Amino acid sequence: MSSFVAPARLRSLALVALLGIAAAGCVDRAAEHRVRANAFLRGGDPAGALKECDLGLEAKKDNLPLLILRGKALFELDRLDEARTAFEGSIAKGQKEEPTALAEAYLGLAMIGSRQKDYPLARKYFEKLVAINDRDATSHLNVARTCLEMKDLPCAIEHGELAGRMRGDEEPVLFTLGTIYLAADKLKEAELTFQHICEVAPSAASCPYGVALVAAKAGDKPKALKELADAVRRKLPNPDNIAADPGFASLRDDPEFRAIVASAKP
Repeated sequence: MSSFVAPARLRSLALVALLGIAAAGCVDRAAEHRVRANAFLRGGDPAGALKECDLGLEAKKDNLPLLILRGKALFELDRLDEARTAFEGSIAKGQKEEPTALAEAYLGLAMIGSRQKDYPLARKYFEKLVAINDRDATSHLNVARTCLEMKDLPCAIEHGELAGRMRGDEEPVLFTLGTIYLAADKLKEAELTFQHICEVAPSAASCPYGVALVAAKAGDKPKALKELADAVRRKLPNPDNIAADPGFASLRDDPEFRAIVASAKP
């Protein structure tokens, strides 16, 4: 996340950018407000950004970058329904533009869908991002996660594996793919994927944690407890979530499991 920039600094950033536009001979009111809005967003002031967007749209109501920026500002303000309306409006206005010009609006709608658990909406727009750039591992991974939420396991496996081929040396990619395999009852593939995390990130807690989930699903309680204890020793990022993890439902009444959970600290 960007560090906070004081309002005076924001005005300086906007002024520098405006002077650059002026030097190029292309200043107009909409462009001025767009520059200011971007500066406010980068500085962590979405309310200021929203005000600049509205002022710019008074001058040029169909300005596509301002319409998209307005949606981003509303999203940052957690006004998700309004942000969705803004992004959808920008897409409607930009039908004749190249798809890349709408990429941020697609991403905004996908993120709103994820936040509101409207997974069909999220999937639709993450898939549009894949269509724009099918070499974007992040977009494939987001489609995979959304498909997993929708219980569409063939879709989740397809996109998870594509992300894995592109960025198979990254812990988040591997953990997501392992989770997908686990949900699809591909226990061997899941365990190998989780174990691979230990090769690319030797100290990662997600490696034994994933193996523990596989063992729990396979009914191997001793292995599950051993691997979970190892994950706790490696400092899991969210130890409070262990007890609620449905993957460990079969272990919840086990005294050793409860002791491991009790020993877990942030």
